[in-house]
Amino acid sequence: MAMMMLQSAWHSISRLMNSSKPAKGQRGMLIRGMDGQIWFRQYDANHDFVDYDITHYDCEIEILDSSAELIRNDHGDFLDYTREALGIEK
Repeated sequence: MAMMMLQSAWHSISRLMNSSKPAKGQRGMLIRGMDGQIWFRQYDANHDFVDYDITHYDCEIEILDSSAELIRNDHGDFLDYTREALGIEK
């Protein structure tokens, strides 16, 4: 039943597509909006961008940003800026 629902949703979306390209190997940024929404943003050579809504449930990512770190503490687990990026000494 769930597979039939996914296929139905895909067919509905695919009829509306103007273009598509494989996502594997694409580079971009995860952008969080003011209301907590998250998009995958890609810039072109002219610095124009496209924000893609993320509807994929479990897409593998690789973090290349040296200003990011994974933090675990009593308040939770976070992907955040490094202390150095924020100007905070260790």
